[in-house]
Amino acid sequence: MAVTDPPKRRLRRRSRRTVRQMPWIAAGLGAFAARQAHGQSSVNTQFLLYKESGGRTQVLNPVILWNQDFGKSGGELALTLGYDSISGASPTGAYPTSDVTTSASGTVTASGNIPQAEYQDTRKSVGLTYGRRFGANLPTVNLNYAKENDYTARGIGITDAWTLLDGRATLHVGLALSRDIVSPVKNPETNPTGADLNYPKNTNGYSLGWTWVFGERDLGDISLSLMNLSGYLTDPYKVVPLGIDGTETTPENRPGTRSRRTVVAKYSHYFLWDGSVNVLYRFYNDDWSITANTIDVTYNQKFGPDWIVSPEIRFYTQTGASFFANKFLVPQTYMSADYRLSPFGSFLAGLTLSRRLYDSITANVGFTVLSQHSNDPITLVTTTPGERGATSVSAADMNVTTVTFGFVWVY
Repeated sequence: MAVTDPPKRRLRRRSRRTVRQMPWIAAGLGAFAARQAHGQSSVNTQFLLYKESGGRTQVLNPVILWNQDFGKSGGELALTLGYDSISGASPTGAYPTSDVTTSASGTVTASGNIPQAEYQDTRKSVGLTYGRRFGANLPTVNLNYAKENDYTARGIGITDAWTLLDGRATLHVGLALSRDIVSPVKNPETNPTGADLNYPKNTNGYSLGWTWVFGERDLGDISLSLMNLSGYLTDPYKVVPLGIDGTETTPENRPGTRSRRTVVAKYSHYFLWDGSVNVLYRFYNDDWSITANTIDVTYNQKFGPDWIVSPEIRFYTQTGASFFANKFLVPQTYMSADYRLSPFGSFLAGLTLSRRLYDSITANVGFTVLSQHSNDPITLVTTTPGERGATSVSAADMNVTTVTFGFVWVY
């Protein structure tokens, strides 16, 4: 990883809609997908471009998913290959500075500069999933491995789904374990000895859900999940500002454990005019005092035999962690100025177009725009002789553009 000053972010925590995620992260999606599967072999190639405003993080992410159906007695095998090229700049957590400009008319304008550092990295990932139905049961095993310059992820997931009540209901459960290694890039500020560092990070995840067919055109699901994390949960490249003016900095420090609880409710309805609506509500809470709410609505409309148009909107809001602050007057046991742990909200709007090119080949292209705003901005006031300027800034304030396109070949 070629780094000017490495403030590496854990981008995999973002919901970038890649198929490499463990099946229990979005509880209940497995059961929905199982009902929608056609039992056909396919090759799915997707390319994603993720770009934050202001020259911040950019991700190029090609993914290939191969799914082979061996029939009722052989089950299904899926192989996922992913590659991320990550570059740009990331906020370090340091306190912003204020600049004041005066126009020719005498108008004073203040602007805040968020301290950032440039970085580059690549991430290679592979996932292998196998499932086979045994009567009313559909057990599935998932293996994942990913490697970055400073992070190694290794995980296994086991899920099972029971079809009940003559096919009207499905009970699904999941267990997932990951044993990761964090290996921070050598940085004189946080590692003055220059020694090779390797920190363990462990996750144990559990999920339980219930899918119900309300009728020929209505489907619902409610799922619960619990993730217990332990080990090195601190971002090794983030700092926190200290003192009244925040000019001093020290490396952040987070608790060594985290319990994350999620409830997801989903509802799908099919309209007789070849349209369908999917509504999702997600409630999240953890013992770091973060509470989050997500509402996502997607509508799918079929036009003729070949076209599907899918607009989407999503609302998200969260509270801040108990140990988050924009600056600390005195050092605390746990401290972080990472905007991802701050209170903020976002709104996303997107559109996906899908067209069948041939009987076995479908192309798709999608575009989303996300606007994110802090609920706890920093107010900067600058005074100079005869001038005064003020502005509110936050590293959480940004716009994000995502573009995806790909092809699906069913054979």
